[in-house]
Amino acid sequence: MPSPLTDTEIIEKLTQKMPRKLKLMAKIVWFSRGYQVNEQNQVTHLSIFNMDLCGQWPAELFQLQHLEYLDIRDNALASIPDSIASLQKLKCLDVRLNLLTSLPSAISQLPQLEKLYLAQNQFTSIPGTIAQCPTLELIDLTNNAIAQGCEHLLEANTLKRIYLNNNQIKHFPFDQVSRPIEELNVCENPLESRSANKLVEKLFI
Repeated sequence: MPSPLTDTEIIEKLTQKMPRKLKLMAKIVWFSRGYQVNEQNQVTHLSIFNMDLCGQWPAELFQLQHLEYLDIRDNALASIPDSIASLQKLKCLDVRLNLLTSLPSAISQLPQLEKLYLAQNQFTSIPGTIAQCPTLELIDLTNNAIAQGCEHLLEANTLKRIYLNNNQIKHFPFDQVSRPIEELNVCENPLESRSANKLVEKLFI
């Protein structure tokens, strides 16, 4: 049986599928493409946003067992494969600016996932899978077309920051909020007056 590939070898194979070479970087920031390694030369951060993936997830991604941060924005992705569950150390997943309408149950199998960025996709309802994510603290669903499913956010016991601005939400179950939430943004939604009044009660009473 052949020896498993090192992270360096995996990155080399992944680079062959990219329109431009992936660079080793000291720090990944939101506008940079490339990868970052730890002291053991294991890839922990990978940014391949706007890399013309045409909706395809490269298989090499799921071999990076030490990956903590993945930025795969703006690649015409219509779904997230169940293989995402193989990234057991993933803490942050950024899939903004894609074509997603749903999430796989495999998302809830990521034991360290803390931040999930889903803004500017095509969600019309908040996936129930969110409620099963054991460590999720932040979710960004800004600029979608969400009209329902908000109760799933309140069922996610670890969520502290929720961003829902610019969707189609008429009703939010403010009366079901039973734990501290640091940030809840529902601006630019067609909230009906009763729902809006519930928000005022939660904030000021």
